[in-house]
Amino acid sequence: MKPYSVTFIHALDYLLRAEGGYVNDPADRGGETKYGISKRAYPHLNIAALTEEQATDIYYRDYWLKAKCDQLPPGISLMVFDGIVQHGSTTAIQQLQRAPGVTDDGIIGQRTLISANTTMVSVRFICQRILTQRSRTYARIVANNPSQAKFISGWFNRLDSLMLAVEEVVG
Repeated sequence: MKPYSVTFIHALDYLLRAEGGYVNDPADRGGETKYGISKRAYPHLNIAALTEEQATDIYYRDYWLKAKCDQLPPGISLMVFDGIVQHGSTTAIQQLQRAPGVTDDGIIGQRTLISANTTMVSVRFICQRILTQRSRTYARIVANNPSQAKFISGWFNRLDSLMLAVEEVVG
């Protein structure tokens, strides 16, 4: 196993518990997934045969590093990481940017990093604001496609457990 940071390992542990194993629910817009890695995002992969080690490498390379989670404070990095898995990179980054009021262009640049790392705004405040953004995203999903309403309880349960995982690192 690569020498991943403690912050990444904590985020990954949370995510793997939240995502679970192999799922192929025809009603789920995510389609076939394992550990949260979808066939839609990785059409060349045999999702059913995906190992936890392969999923870890994918999450680190294609999610954690690309979104610069390694440059965000613990807690906020977990929120963004989980948001990317649930909503995609652009939406998750926009949710982060809206929290402190940075222009929500969906790109992690210097302003976003400075805003997320400033001592003037607490990590808890940013995380609570991201949770609000995610709640609104779920509401929009259901409004646009009522068949997705069957997942709403699970999504909100996920947000509850996400905030508990944030508290583990924020204290």
